[in-house]
Amino acid sequence: MLAGSKLMAMGMGIVFSFLVCLVFIMLAMSRLAMALQKPELEERPDGGLSVPQQDHPSARGDLVAVITAAVTRYRTTHN
Repeated sequence: MLAGSKLMAMGMGIVFSFLVCLVFIMLAMSRLAMALQKPELEERPDGGLSVPQQDHPSARGDLVAVITAAVTRYRTTHN
């Protein structure tokens, strides 16, 4: 009985240690990805910085039009 408890405690400790290491590795990878994917900033007339407008989702009017047309066509053929 005592050997089984020791084995269980050792197994739980190993799994917990692995999960802690996994959390720190994921945090490091997330920070690395954020550092590599920073958007380029452009200077505004008032001296501040902003993200270029062509990358902004609301500037993609053609994409919105295509999605709207696809949804409309789907709704007319599947009703």
